[in-house]
Amino acid sequence: MSALPVIDLILFDCDGTLVDSEVVAADAWVEHSAQFGVSITAAEALERFKGVNMADCVAEIERLAGSPLPASFVTDLRALMAEMFRQRLQPIAGALELVQSLAVPFCLASNAPHEKIELCLRVTGLLPYFDGRIFSAYDVQKWKPDPGLFLHAAAVLDIHPQRCAVVEDSLPGVKAGLAAGMTVFALQSEGHVLTLPDGVHVIRELAELPGHLSSPVRQ
Repeated sequence: MSALPVIDLILFDCDGTLVDSEVVAADAWVEHSAQFGVSITAAEALERFKGVNMADCVAEIERLAGSPLPASFVTDLRALMAEMFRQRLQPIAGALELVQSLAVPFCLASNAPHEKIELCLRVTGLLPYFDGRIFSAYDVQKWKPDPGLFLHAAAVLDIHPQRCAVVEDSLPGVKAGLAAGMTVFALQSEGHVLTLPDGVHVIRELAELPGHLSSPVRQ
């Protein structure tokens, strides 16, 4: 690959990138969906729903159920997820150390609503590092793989997209970063490897990220 451009802003995804929420959320999908006659495993939920916006996930459960879900489905699901997060959620390995040391400005841009993002960051001790720099797809009504959220965050922080880097773990997020014209890093741990588009930089752990950036850490 060609040399990376100078990066003036890093846009982190949240779930699966900074907080280890994907498996916990999958367990919530399994438990909640079972109440409506839908039997899926955590592995199936993870494969189908990782990085996908809530409306599309609900539509898939409705398809499997063969009938519409009640209006309270999402509210009740989010309440169950929140309780599971409070009990079990941990930061991704190296996340705290990374945000404590980065010299390059950074923000968070997630498909999730603000309430969920802030809960996940609070439980894992990451919230103070993103104060005032949390962007939700619900703000702009554009969900990854649409690039609108990333472009919105870059515009608010007055950084050209070509000088932004995205750190993602899901294919929708990777596609959104590429569509936004940003440098994309895909966090792909051993045993979790996606077939990625050309031009994506793979990192196996967050600790690898600073080595790709100019002036990556505070002295």
